[in-house]
Amino acid sequence: MLNRSAVTIGHEAAFIGWLKTTGVSAERIAELERFRDRTVYLIPACHHAEELEEVVEDLFEEIFRRELEVWQSVRADWPDTADFDLFTRWFTVDPVAAVIDVGRGVVAEEPGMET
Repeated sequence: MLNRSAVTIGHEAAFIGWLKTTGVSAERIAELERFRDRTVYLIPACHHAEELEEVVEDLFEEIFRRELEVWQSVRADWPDTADFDLFTRWFTVDPVAAVIDVGRGVVAEEPGMET
């Protein structure tokens, strides 16, 4: 067992609305809406809802930045204020009950993948 918890980050309508103003292609946005893409983040272990809230509030700036980088690489198009209130309006954070690796072999970083 790892000393981590996992959460998924979903995209709210307000985030999708912002994306539409930034030049992201309509096809890419349609895929986001259709497939409800989510990112899984490993965070410090949380055993209670209160802990989860505290950890997410502590890490939201990094998660926010990573989510923006995935969708809009032009930082000039990013919002001027990326505070916790905006984060909670743009993204949903859902805990994952368990992450189970059923792959074969050693877990390793793939060449060319960012960490």
